[in-house]
Amino acid sequence: MWVFTRDGFFSTVWDQYCAADEVMVRARCREDLCRLSKKLRGFCDPEKILEIPYADYRFRLKISRHEWSEYLARCALEIDYANVKQGIVDEADRQRKRAYHGVWQTLYRWQSQQEGDVFK
Repeated sequence: MWVFTRDGFFSTVWDQYCAADEVMVRARCREDLCRLSKKLRGFCDPEKILEIPYADYRFRLKISRHEWSEYLARCALEIDYANVKQGIVDEADRQRKRAYHGVWQTLYRWQSQQEGDVFK
């Protein structure tokens, strides 16, 4: 599952390192997992964030499925924006803004190709 929130971009999976009631939340940025951890537990314990330098998602945090589902529900209840790209990224974070917009462009192009439209 890919999720873009005000706290960051997360790729969440269940893998062989997880118990049945856990998920692995992966991120490209350590700070995203720290923000997530603060939302879940009120603090960030850097020791709980696994770093794998050559992995596709360099940073990982194992949490319970219950914590993850509650976090997603809270995010949904807090939606107060009409435009995702403008609503979830701080204007000062230009690199992240460009990256998210690039994802939007790629998916828009794909949508247009599916519909037989020409990407503009």
